[in-house]
Amino acid sequence: MPKFEYQVRDARGGTATGTLSAADVGEASRLLRSEGHVIVDLHEHRGSAPSAAPAIVPGKVRVKHDEVIFFANQLAVMVDTGVPLADAIDSITENSRDERFKAVIGGVSEQVKSGVEFSASLRQYPRVFDRLFVAMVKASEASGTLGTMLQRVSKHLEAQRAIRRRVKGAMAYPMAMLGFCVLVVVAMLLFVLPRFAKIYEGKSAALPVPTRLLLGLSQGIIDHYLIILAVLVAVGAGIYVLMTRPEGKVMWDRARLRLPVLGPMYRKACLSRSLRTLATMVATGVSMLESLEIAAEVSGNVEFDGIWRQLQDRLKEGASLSEEMRQFPLMPAPVCQMVSAGERTGKLGPVLDRVATFCEEDLDTAIRTATSFIEPAMIVIMGLIVGGIAMALLLPVFSLSKVVAS
Repeated sequence: MPKFEYQVRDARGGTATGTLSAADVGEASRLLRSEGHVIVDLHEHRGSAPSAAPAIVPGKVRVKHDEVIFFANQLAVMVDTGVPLADAIDSITENSRDERFKAVIGGVSEQVKSGVEFSASLRQYPRVFDRLFVAMVKASEASGTLGTMLQRVSKHLEAQRAIRRRVKGAMAYPMAMLGFCVLVVVAMLLFVLPRFAKIYEGKSAALPVPTRLLLGLSQGIIDHYLIILAVLVAVGAGIYVLMTRPEGKVMWDRARLRLPVLGPMYRKACLSRSLRTLATMVATGVSMLESLEIAAEVSGNVEFDGIWRQLQDRLKEGASLSEEMRQFPLMPAPVCQMVSAGERTGKLGPVLDRVATFCEEDLDTAIRTATSFIEPAMIVIMGLIVGGIAMALLLPVFSLSKVVAS
């Protein structure tokens, strides 16, 4: 008979954990509730025999952010109109077109029907419903405002998606131009230069230095292309392995913050994402300490992650949030001043919301500035590279009489 791990609360609010044997998750839920317990978490014990209940989707499953946003929107509307939670989830499950997400919310529905709290069932899928989503749902369960909270979650996720799209859009053009430039240079070295090499064959002594260098580079690539490919593959594999290790991620995160032009934009994106999360969590009644921890997780950068966690530790000791924020150079002075004003007036939640909006507007300005600078810079760089190669090839033509006489 399968075993199930559980976490429950008793009538006095105490918690208890353990395992029990039951035919399925429904029977396990009934046994626990018959003893007067409130189920916080209930799932099948790893290694136990499979039960007739639907299998829980592995925690590593990923789905598109759009699916989660749609789920939050639809569920908010249905809950606000009086549809029972389990029925609302079942309805969304039937209409879902993504099979992976359909399996996830189907599993959530089964957990809710068995008596598990909604937030606890969402926690089973951390790669689909992040800690912010789960924390806000948990806060709504205590206050009875699930519909309103789901609407806030949806708006927050949509805002985060918009930020990601703006940053990716700003990066798309320079990356496309860089790739095109590399392709043009490689094509010229492999296909155009060899034709000129035949024209200038036997006259290398009379050719200008730039022409000889380019012809030598082209011939070297053609003669040793296998070695070059092997080196490129080895370098790519090394970078990939490094990026999968913690120290590699730390190096890359720190480097991104210090990139010219793009660094300030990336820094503002991390800050605005963290502050918007912090504002949303505080406004919904989540404790400041838990809000700081979640802000650290969603920041997307190791340095900002460290800053928010240090702030969390210092607040545990009774420190002021704004005063401690001033100790970190990555925290802009205007942001610290506005947070300080929120603390003095006792309106930290609304002030954090204003601060997040301020940072998002600042990010928009940074994206426009970076884009307006990068586009002409990439055109100039590409023109210099391609034009330099063309000039090096045409230099002998300008001194054709000397080449022919040699």
